[in-house]
Amino acid sequence: MATADGQTQSTAAGCPVRKLAQPDDGPGPDLEHVPGPRERWRVRSHALARAVLRQPEATRQAGFGADTLNQGPVRMRPPILYQEGEQHHAQRRAAAHLLAPRVVAGYRDWMAATAERHVAQVRTDRWTDLTAITMQMAVEVTSRVIGLDHGASPRMRGRLAEFFEPVPSGGSPLTRARAALRNTAILRFYVFDVRPAIRVRRRRRGEDLISSLLDAGYTDLEILTECVTYAAAGMATTRELMTAAVWHLLDDDALLARYRGSDRDGRVAIIEEVLRVEPVVGHLLRRTTAPLTLDGPDGPVEVPAGALIELDLRAVNADERVVGDDPLAVCPARPMTRAVGPVVLAFGDGHHRCPGAPLASMEAEIFVSALLLHDDVATAGPPRVRWNDVSQGYDLTAWRVRRVGPAGSPG
Repeated sequence: MATADGQTQSTAAGCPVRKLAQPDDGPGPDLEHVPGPRERWRVRSHALARAVLRQPEATRQAGFGADTLNQGPVRMRPPILYQEGEQHHAQRRAAAHLLAPRVVAGYRDWMAATAERHVAQVRTDRWTDLTAITMQMAVEVTSRVIGLDHGASPRMRGRLAEFFEPVPSGGSPLTRARAALRNTAILRFYVFDVRPAIRVRRRRRGEDLISSLLDAGYTDLEILTECVTYAAAGMATTRELMTAAVWHLLDDDALLARYRGSDRDGRVAIIEEVLRVEPVVGHLLRRTTAPLTLDGPDGPVEVPAGALIELDLRAVNADERVVGDDPLAVCPARPMTRAVGPVVLAFGDGHHRCPGAPLASMEAEIFVSALLLHDDVATAGPPRVRWNDVSQGYDLTAWRVRRVGPAGSPG
């Protein structure tokens, strides 16, 4: 049941349920034609959403500003998020070794030490903004994959935080001013962070994204846009996942006890179930490049070429036909087929499925465990919730926490 502030109460069985909801998150048809000047369809079922994502010959990326890509005076190779066809497959293959299982597993000890260093900022004698700490963690991990040498720099974190600050839609002077600040932030990110890393790797390659892009002949501008793409995928989204997971655990004693009593795989399962219920990216957009037939409520529907298809991931991830009863409840043991996967479509599907999914899950488990496995933490209230118009996802900020003692202590 939704509360007045958009959060939700526990189910009758006592399971915590979705906290982050929008007014239009209610039930609706699996396939819905959205009235408007241009052809637009909305998908809410898992089967239809996966079918759309697995049609690379009939669809292309349309989210995250894809329709306006390369409209400026400078023509360039698009970042991997926007690539299609053989260009996309070649780039995925070239970067696959960076996120291979053995490479991801090799990050564990370093990430654990990094998490402990950041968690040490949460003390008993003062309140600390946890969202700033989760951002620090996410920036350092993603910087290592990208090849940015100053991931621990507060100044670089500040530049990225400024760039990721949500910009509301509209043409007001404030909106234009914020957009200008974002452009300034990305310029500073290039000058102080990306360009120095490129210079170092021109002399000596490393095991990182920038080195792979140099080997593939990318220009400095193309490398910058790829770095921004990976930063958005690996920093902003993982920060929200870590924060949302901590919020759920601190709000539910039974879930926290279960987390503390689980092994590593069990803890990952809890975090991934939070991600299923609270997908960081709320919708995905695809534009049809050829007619596409989908199963509508009254039979097959042919979606014409050029139509926009919106995949409502909050609805898809709560599809009772694949997740079972109480779809908005955080129930890590819920039975789901291997073909569906624990996060359903929170990491996407098809050729654009997030390649860093295993890294994000491991990073979140390591950080949340460092914070909560052995210590009790208090909060000064819930975090501030903002919504991103581009991803229809949430942005959690200004969440004050403090340590109150070892786990199970009187506090």
